[in-house]
Amino acid sequence: MYELIAIQEHGRWQKILDILQVSDIYYTSQYFLSALKLDPGEAFLFYYKDDDGEVAYPFIKRQLNEVDTPYFDTTTPFGYGGPILKAGKNHMDLATNFRKAFVEYCENERIIAEYIRFHPLKENACFFKDHLEISPLYETFSIKLKDYFGSVKNSQLSNEDNEKGSNLTVKKLGTVRHMFEFLVLYYSAARRREEADSYYFFTNDYFETLISSMGSNLHLFGAYHENKLVSACYILAMGDTIYFHLEGSLSEADSDDTMRTLLLKVAEWGEENYYAFFHLGSDFQGDTNREKKTKKRIANCKPAVFYIGQQVHNQQIYNKLVSLEDNDIARRYRNI
Repeated sequence: MYELIAIQEHGRWQKILDILQVSDIYYTSQYFLSALKLDPGEAFLFYYKDDDGEVAYPFIKRQLNEVDTPYFDTTTPFGYGGPILKAGKNHMDLATNFRKAFVEYCENERIIAEYIRFHPLKENACFFKDHLEISPLYETFSIKLKDYFGSVKNSQLSNEDNEKGSNLTVKKLGTVRHMFEFLVLYYSAARRREEADSYYFFTNDYFETLISSMGSNLHLFGAYHENKLVSACYILAMGDTIYFHLEGSLSEADSDDTMRTLLLKVAEWGEENYYAFFHLGSDFQGDTNREKKTKKRIANCKPAVFYIGQQVHNQQIYNKLVSLEDNDIARRYRNI
């Protein structure tokens, strides 16, 4: 059986996450509130339960056309997500039965396509390789924070960073008070990457909603050079994990060294505040000739692969409504 929980039912949504022991911020209704600014639609949590276990699958349902008979698709938000399984013995049987129930739901609701950004740390893509078209996009990197700065290697790294970043001062900033200063850096970096017309050029409205919905789970850090803010990043924190969310920098010339200094200071803060992991995401993939290795270099965990998945539930209608450009989901999602 399954239950469909709307985002307005915050208490029930959270109760399902608690039942499955999910403390990841990307699955919360609060995170979905900001995500709806990027993907307008309706947010739901699909809760499936049978003798093999339970599945929680939050998603956004988006309307594709404006006619009397509307059609929809579903997507997980910017970031990471996808179905989370809590199985007794057989994960694959649970995944199969869950997919049957969700496909039936899609058929009844005129949902013609489904897109998933799987969670690299949850490794949930592996359960659905027989059910969806799964594509690996890139590696993501993490820091295990306990004793990270105590090891010889990372003490040397930190000392090297202090030398390179000796003219930098990193501060924890107010998420509201310094939002517009961050936006100046964010828009500057986005334009350098020629992303101004892309899906990932976030508006002021998105950041305002992110701040109001995430509250104390959102943090902002900034790097100053001679009292001028030159780089900053928002991070998300919940449970035992910090996630690097969005960043901005004033110029390209010193962005690598500055970002490394900034990330290491965030890691120090995370360790001091008893977080276990800092997920850095991936190094920017927009130009393979200028691929950065900043995050890979400071990570101390095995890389986790980010997968996307898709399934077309009604090919005939899909071909009529979805353009070839929109169909290239690898291009859309490559810079998450």
